[in-house]
Amino acid sequence: MSLIKQLWLAIIFTVALATAGSFIFSMLSSKSYLEEQMQVKNIDNANSLAISISQMEEKDPTIIDLLISAQFDSGHYSSLALTDPDGKSISSLENENSRTNAPNWFTQLLPINVQPGIAEIQNGWQQYGTLTVNSDVNFAYDQLWSATIKIAIWAVILGLLACFIGGKILRKILTPLDDVVDQAEAIGDHRFVSIKEPKTLEFKSVVAAMNKLSNRIKQTVLAESARLEALQFEINFEPITGLMNLDFFSQKINASIGHEEYFSEGVLVIAKLTNLSTIDEHLGYPETNSLLKKIGDCLAAECATKKSLFAGRINGTDFTVFSAEAKDPAILGNHIRNVLNRIGNTDKMLISPHFSTVATKVSKHNTGESIITLAQSVLHNIDLEVAENIDQLHVIDQEEIDTYQKIDRVDWLPLLVSAIEHKRVKLEQYPVINPKGKVIHFESPVRLQLKAGEKWYQAGEFITWANKLDLITPIDELVVATAIELLNQGSKPLGINISAASIFNPDFTKNIVEKIKQNQQIAHQLYFEIPEQGVFAHIDAFRSFCKSLKELGCKVGIEHFGEKISSLGELHDIGLDYIKIDASIIRDINNNESNKTLLRGMCMIAHSIGVIAIAEGVLTDAEQQSLLQLGVDGMTGPGVSAS
Repeated sequence: MSLIKQLWLAIIFTVALATAGSFIFSMLSSKSYLEEQMQVKNIDNANSLAISISQMEEKDPTIIDLLISAQFDSGHYSSLALTDPDGKSISSLENENSRTNAPNWFTQLLPINVQPGIAEIQNGWQQYGTLTVNSDVNFAYDQLWSATIKIAIWAVILGLLACFIGGKILRKILTPLDDVVDQAEAIGDHRFVSIKEPKTLEFKSVVAAMNKLSNRIKQTVLAESARLEALQFEINFEPITGLMNLDFFSQKINASIGHEEYFSEGVLVIAKLTNLSTIDEHLGYPETNSLLKKIGDCLAAECATKKSLFAGRINGTDFTVFSAEAKDPAILGNHIRNVLNRIGNTDKMLISPHFSTVATKVSKHNTGESIITLAQSVLHNIDLEVAENIDQLHVIDQEEIDTYQKIDRVDWLPLLVSAIEHKRVKLEQYPVINPKGKVIHFESPVRLQLKAGEKWYQAGEFITWANKLDLITPIDELVVATAIELLNQGSKPLGINISAASIFNPDFTKNIVEKIKQNQQIAHQLYFEIPEQGVFAHIDAFRSFCKSLKELGCKVGIEHFGEKISSLGELHDIGLDYIKIDASIIRDINNNESNKTLLRGMCMIAHSIGVIAIAEGVLTDAEQQSLLQLGVDGMTGPGVSAS
């Protein structure tokens, strides 16, 4: 039996005992009082009537009968009797019609015993007779029964009131216990939350111990996350500049190209530090490294302000920036060139760095390795000794902008609005499988048809303009509505991508919550996925978004996870269901021992907070075999199919 039930029973028993005791005491007191009053009445009335008769000079039997009858009629008596000294009856009256409203069991349980009133009547100096007066106890029973009913009603009312007040007090006292239960359940679900310590000493010690456990696990997760991030930096980043190394930079490009729901076209910019050897001769090793670090910090700061950009150092002299969004190569290339040139425009520099820069478009058909090799080949073919080539930009294969950029000239706004209003949207389905080959859910990237009957556009082809025109939230709402419709038609669980812009829009959350409530039967089949960068840029909004959907039974995950490893511990109390590890870590995992160590650690941290780890962008059977050995809970990608 639960503690709450036991306390309730204790309260009810105590109230019942107190009420019953008070009731019994009140009944006995009332009975005693009535007996006492009737006894006094009998004696007083007998003496009064005896005096009246004694004062009569002539004891006329008729007059005596009249006096006795008058007294009998004026009160509640069971009998009045006058007997002579020899015991013979002179006058006698009895109430034969006396009845009581009290039930028999009541009169038997509480018998009223009243002694009769007896008085002597004198005739001069001689005794005339003895008067005996008996009051009617049925009248007393009626009064006692009526009082008992009233007392019982008040006792019940007071008992119920006492239970109500006791319940309120009990609820207030046990509120910390509810918090402790919730905390224990959260810990059981691998959500290591902390709660405020209550004032109740018994609860306070329990809560303190639970909070200590949660904080210890949280700190362990954070420490392990930080260790993994340090390992990731050691594996994938160049130590002097802090930028990505060649292998990781290539993997990031390939992963970006592989995210077809986001990628349509990108731009690669490579800037070669043409006078590095001269700088090294003039400044020496430490100062040269300081300059390289400054270049790295400058590029990293530039990328930090634009989520589609990331930078790397692919060899001693070559620095590179990649845009996962479609941009004009000349504009981006000139911008990066100007950013780098500002480093040398200072009086403190003993010698200015000079850069030769190339920029090129990147399409879905390229790979990171091939496009980097092409750009480097162009750089090396430029005659760096010719002064006019220094600090100049060369754009590779400058061509006309692709189809969706041509649409920009027509006007994106009415096309997107038309697609939304006419619900020209569909969801693709790519399986996410568990280690046994069973489907966990289907990834469902959105496709939008801008004009009826024409091409279906991938998200990467329209998402930039949807964001610019503030139409991404209506598109996300349409995606949710489409997913609900498919699930109602019998589809298997669907994972839908939600943009970061939508999760911190309260109206979006409110609208989809209402839609899901109207289709509660399919809520558990909805998997919401938010990009890693959006989650940690709006962590409070994501926390609220996650809470709202988890209450309905939906699943929530983070996709393209891999850069914010040290922040994974911040999600320990959210109740996140899964993370999808970015393809840049997964790519060629079977041949990359360093990334194996990194991935194994990420899976361990995820499991410690109750989150399943899913690998993205899986291409080959060899990758799948390695991933199974490393402890992933699921995988998806071009090389994955459902059994």
